[in-house]
Amino acid sequence: MVLAQPFAGRCLILSWDYGLQRFRLEEELSAPSVVSCKPLVLGLRLFVLAARLWGGSQLWARPGPGLRLAPTQALAPKRLLRPNDAELLWLDGQPCFVVADASKAGSTTLLCRDGPGFYPRQSLHAWHRDTDAEALELDGRPHLLLASASQRPVLFHWFGGRFERRTDIPEAEDVYATRHFQASGDVFLCLTRYIGDSLVMRWDGSMFRLLQQLPSRGAHVFQPLLIARDQLAILGSDFAFSQVFHLEPDKGLLEPLQELGPPALVAPRAFAHIAMAGRHFLFAACFKGPTQIYQLHELDLSA
Repeated sequence: MVLAQPFAGRCLILSWDYGLQRFRLEEELSAPSVVSCKPLVLGLRLFVLAARLWGGSQLWARPGPGLRLAPTQALAPKRLLRPNDAELLWLDGQPCFVVADASKAGSTTLLCRDGPGFYPRQSLHAWHRDTDAEALELDGRPHLLLASASQRPVLFHWFGGRFERRTDIPEAEDVYATRHFQASGDVFLCLTRYIGDSLVMRWDGSMFRLLQQLPSRGAHVFQPLLIARDQLAILGSDFAFSQVFHLEPDKGLLEPLQELGPPALVAPRAFAHIAMAGRHFLFAACFKGPTQIYQLHELDLSA
């Protein structure tokens, strides 16, 4: 598990200790003003992209097990001026990173592997102050969804070796972040809004259509997760307890399941699930507080 800690200025790499039955710190990467630490494993090699607000984004690499990570490359210093999110995707069999840039003078950049490093393949959506990127597959083709501070989310599709604009998302102004999940053959979007209601949308074959609205004042993250056999979605909040929703198969809607806390998470920004040694863990990364780790407990209500 790789965690970004902006206030501490570092990326943490955690590994599972089978003897102690807990996560332990394996390595720490110095990354002042980091906003995202995105790992990629290629064979025995480990890469970590550290997207940073200031000082330039970097690529770290570890040639093999037992060795330490070291910075190997400065990433697109003239294009990535204020990165806000980084995602991994595969295009034509090659690994790529897309980094959403929130600077008015910067541009979201697609970085693909070429030889020993990752280099700019395409600039996207210049001048729009993008806040989030989400890679997904629709109709058997790679797509990319970008959320920005200046317009509705825009959907791009991979065509002819580059991303081309396909459409935007209707009825979705002021979206901060986007995430997707699949259930029963359908593709759904979770759109995060800090003010107003966050949105759940479903792909109808040509565009995303509104399915559900959830009150979400103060939200920066609306993260779908498949944990065990359950499709969940967690709506984080800066002002209240974060809420866990469960997808009700019969209705096709998200229903409240539980709140995370007390204590309440302090400014949650990301949730991630990892299964280890037959157990399910939920990582909650917070902007102003410590990262919390939850364990799933299943209750038998049949009696």
